Amino acid sequence: MKKIFFFLLSFFSFIPFVFADSIKNLEVMNGTLSREFESTNNVYSVILDDSEDSLKVTYELNDPEAKVVFHNNEYVDGGENKMELEVENTDGTKEIYTFYLEKEETTPVFNEAILTNNMSEQKEIPFLSWYVGIACFMIIALLFKVIVLGFKKNKKCAKK
Repeated sequence: MKKIFFFLLSFFSFIPFVFADSIKNLEVMNGTLSREFESTNNVYSVILDDSEDSLKVTYELNDPEAKVVFHNNEYVDGGENKMELEVENTDGTKEIYTFYLEKEETTPVFNEAILTNNMSEQKEIPFLSWYVGIACFMIIALLFKVIVLGFKKNKKCAKK
């Protein structure tokens, strides 16, 4: 019987922490919230703008007398970036909203761009004229063989 009583006491004392909705509305000012804010959801991801190093939010409390404390509200490269917003209501209940901070990595498309106005400048491939000359010679030799030597064979065959 003591175990059941202890369990019920533990369960009902935990309910205000689970079902508390200390914040009516919350809006992120310098980033993008992972999903629309719900007062009963305590965990969110936030993508901060590249130039920002801390989360800026506006919120409306259910209990106007509640105390609000921010913990770890600083973005650190390579570290765990978890900001917590703790709300302590006047009735003694506490609620913690957790925000995992990320930054969207942007990489430049071009590291360096050089613009030139002189479009008449052409790069010459070395020895290109030699390659063209050799290719033309081979084509002429092949045509000579086919045309001239081919006709001679036909003339020899016709004489026999």
